[in-house]
Amino acid sequence: MANKNDSRHHIKGLPIALNAMADMGFSASDCLAGTGLTEAQLENNATDIPFTLEQEFHFHRNLLALTGNPMLGLLLGKAYRIESYGLLGYAFLSASTLRHALAVMQNFGPLAFSPFEINFRVAGGRGILSMRPGLRLPEDLLTFYIDRDITAAIHGSSGSLREPIEPMQVKLMHDGQGRELIYERHFDCPVSFGNNASELHMDAAALDEPMPLRDSETSAMMQQQCRLLLSRVRGGGNIGDKVRQIILSRPGYFPDIDFVAEKLNTTSRTLRRRLARENSSYQDILAGVRYQLAREYLANSALPLEEISVLLGYSAPGNFSNAFKRWHGSSPRAYRQAANC
Repeated sequence: MANKNDSRHHIKGLPIALNAMADMGFSASDCLAGTGLTEAQLENNATDIPFTLEQEFHFHRNLLALTGNPMLGLLLGKAYRIESYGLLGYAFLSASTLRHALAVMQNFGPLAFSPFEINFRVAGGRGILSMRPGLRLPEDLLTFYIDRDITAAIHGSSGSLREPIEPMQVKLMHDGQGRELIYERHFDCPVSFGNNASELHMDAAALDEPMPLRDSETSAMMQQQCRLLLSRVRGGGNIGDKVRQIILSRPGYFPDIDFVAEKLNTTSRTLRRRLARENSSYQDILAGVRYQLAREYLANSALPLEEISVLLGYSAPGNFSNAFKRWHGSSPRAYRQAANC
C-alpha cells in the first residue's frame, strides 16, 4: 500500500501519549528511548525536526513494551481530546451540528495524527465513521492503532457535546485476540472483529443536534485554515500548489496575481508563464479554490449564502450563485440540500 499522506505532522500527537504514560508512572525518556527524539523537542512544539514513520512505530512499540499491555490502545485513546488536534479540533467544535463536524473530520482526516483514512456516511438510520489504513502499518501495531483511534473517536469529543457519542455497534479490523468480552465492555455495545474496515456506528437521529460551541464564521475560517495546512502537509511542490497555499493563507481575502507573484519573489508575467507550463492559470486556480471552499461551506456549515459569498470574495450573493452554477451545474441551495440529505 502506498504512503498517501505525509505523516511528519504526527509528531504533534506524541506529547498526548507521553502525558498519558506519565500518569501511568512511565518517564518520557523511557518512552522516547531509541527514537532520536527528546522531551525538550516535543515541549517546544518543534514541527520542523525530522520525523519518520519508523520513529513513530518505534515510539509506540516502546509504550507497548513498557506497559506489557496489548490493549494499551484502549487506554491511550481516551487521552486524545478533540481540542488536541489544533485547527482540526477547532473546526470540529465550531461546526453547526455533529453531522457537519464528522464531515469536517472526513475532509481533513490527514490532520488527525492517525494512520487511517477517515470516511463518514449515513445509511440505514445510522451515522457510520469508518477507518481504513492510509499507511502501511506493521502487524504488531495494527491492533494498537485500531483500538486507539476508535476509542478516540468515541471519547475525544465527549466533553464538548451536549450528549456523548453512544456507539450502537463497533466493527474492528483485528481478530480480538480472544478478548472479545473486554472489547464489548469497553465500548458498551456489540463488537464484531475481522472486518475490512474499522467502523463506529451511531444513531443518525443524533447527528443534527446543534453543537454547543457552534459558530458559523469561526467554522468557515477554521476549515479554510485546515485546507491550507493540509496543502502544506501534502507538500505539493509545483508552482500551482504554492499559488494555492498563498490564496488560502488569508481567509476571506483573494489576492490578485501581482500579490501572489510578489510573495513568490517573481513577476506576474513569469508566474503566468510558469503556470502555463503546468497547463494552468491563475484564474483557473482561483476558481478551483473558491469552488472547493464553497462546497465545504455549503455542506459543512450553516452559513447563510450571503456570508459565504462574502467569504469567497464576491460583492453580491447573485454573483456567487451564478459562479457556483457554472462550476457545479446546480444552485448553491440545491447543492446544500443534497449534501445534507
